[in-house]
Amino acid sequence: MRREEAMGGLVFDALHRAPPLAEQVYGMVRHRVRSGTLQPGERLADGPLARTLGVSRSPVREALARLVAEGLLESGDGGVQVPVPTVTAMEEICDIRRLIEPPAAQRAARRMNEPARCALEAAVEAARLADAAGDVAGFLEANYVFRSVWVGRLDNRRLRETIFRFDDQAGAVRRMTLALPVARKEALAMLEEGLRAFREADGAAAERFARRFIDGAGHHFRQIAAAGNSGQPAVQHGPLQGV
Repeated sequence: MRREEAMGGLVFDALHRAPPLAEQVYGMVRHRVRSGTLQPGERLADGPLARTLGVSRSPVREALARLVAEGLLESGDGGVQVPVPTVTAMEEICDIRRLIEPPAAQRAARRMNEPARCALEAAVEAARLADAAGDVAGFLEANYVFRSVWVGRLDNRRLRETIFRFDDQAGAVRRMTLALPVARKEALAMLEEGLRAFREADGAAAERFARRFIDGAGHHFRQIAAAGNSGQPAVQHGPLQGV
């Protein structure tokens, strides 16, 4: 809806500016990495990407540099690429998440409001339906929405951004682990646990939920890595395959 403002007796239509091109490119590439459209190991060069998007190379370079700085892409020969997750990298990310997410969940539980509670309930219901249908993509999206809602209740902007940054970096492994039916069942039970904690504004229960969620993901991740090292078709030592 357009808003009109008066200035010196004249009426002007308020300007509606689109986000800067670099911000648009950043959002598009980030979404494609997070959703798995861009696969681990896939390369991106600023020239071809700029031609595909019909923009100059400058905003593309700016967006890609920002994504590299945030760890969602990494520099490589001839451009950047989506990182191929390794056991070491994912263990480090889980370690950081254990330090920041449980106390953050406790803080978020104290700041819950009714719209947020309703959004959490809707996300859990979407996860139930997706699990029943074997819809991995739907389950992943419901899980992401649940996290976005409770993290969004934090009043510390930098804390929110840090959690989301490491959440994005763990996305490839999350897609791999939640493809396992047993992992989805466990994740759904933990989402329901988290819903109860946030609904009741129980900070201690929310903290336990966040810690259990991270530890559960780590458990399934290590199982998949171990299966790969034993010669089964899951992952190989070092970079994870089939993510």
